[in-house]
Amino acid sequence: MPNQPINPSIKDIAKEAGVAISTVSYVVNNKDLVADKTKEKVLKAIDKLGYNPNYIARSLRTKKTSTIGVIVYDISNPFVAQMVKGMEEVVKKRGYMMVLGCTFNDSIEEERQINVMINQFIDGLLIVSGSDNEKIYKKIINRKIPLVFIDRELENNDRASVIINNVDAVEKAIDYLFLMGHKKIGYISYPLENQTTIKQRYCGYLKGLKKNSLAYDPEYVVIDKKFMDKELEGKDMEITYNLMQQFIKLKKLPTAFITISDIIAYGLIKALKENNIKVPEDVSVIGFDNIMFDDYISPPLTTIKQPKRTMGITGMNLLLDIIEGKNIENSRIVLPTEIIKRQSVKSISLY
Repeated sequence: MPNQPINPSIKDIAKEAGVAISTVSYVVNNKDLVADKTKEKVLKAIDKLGYNPNYIARSLRTKKTSTIGVIVYDISNPFVAQMVKGMEEVVKKRGYMMVLGCTFNDSIEEERQINVMINQFIDGLLIVSGSDNEKIYKKIINRKIPLVFIDRELENNDRASVIINNVDAVEKAIDYLFLMGHKKIGYISYPLENQTTIKQRYCGYLKGLKKNSLAYDPEYVVIDKKFMDKELEGKDMEITYNLMQQFIKLKKLPTAFITISDIIAYGLIKALKENNIKVPEDVSVIGFDNIMFDDYISPPLTTIKQPKRTMGITGMNLLLDIIEGKNIENSRIVLPTEIIKRQSVKSISLY
């Protein structure tokens, strides 16, 4: 095509489209500041001239890439997947890109992925981690890379975070079971080491028992290291099923269980039913998360609802606000939980 620039610049695009250079910049950077009709003109000019913005050169010059790193512990977990969906909605709307890493609770892999991301000029990092890896987090902080945690906060640290009140959530579940007549309440959890969230939920269990004058019985508590076995990653349902098959044969059963996640609750219910123990007639079950399958298992699962998508949206908006230098009134955001009452809990007479 005659007189067409070989390596068109943003100035050439602006001239071809008959708009200001700033308008082309808004379109290229996916900023929602341009009318649809004008945007269409710019896109046609880009297509006609074959313009390809040099993001690498721009990032070297500005030290900005409009790219956000996200680290999660298990993308196959429906709870995590819903949070990531919320994050994606925000980055698209605000003109950023997202790079996702999955660690499967491996702290070494988490450190490796974070190192790769921070060496590629990410503008900020959002972490949904299964453990508290303070060594690598301090490295991020020292590099002055904006950092936000979701569903996790470090002990003795005031880093930006979007969380729930885990202690309060489990305590309210105990309150609910007590009101339904249950005095023997069991608990199934991951190990407590190096996981602030898991420790807080266990504290909620103990606090709820004490508040309602219920005895703590270690026979009713299942906290097993198999949940952290690298060879069993992503198999919480299977692990719980196998653990409870042994538990049922060897130990007495409480009248109700609270589990650390809905996936664990599914494994528990399967094991109980296969041993002719009815849910909720014989044993009631409460999960944690309120994932999409809870309405479709038998019986539908009563659970503690976390606002998954809202957590992702809130966390990403908080991170981008920090990156863009906006005034942050509150960098520790606590979102509400609620008990979703379905058919896996039965009222029993007090005794």
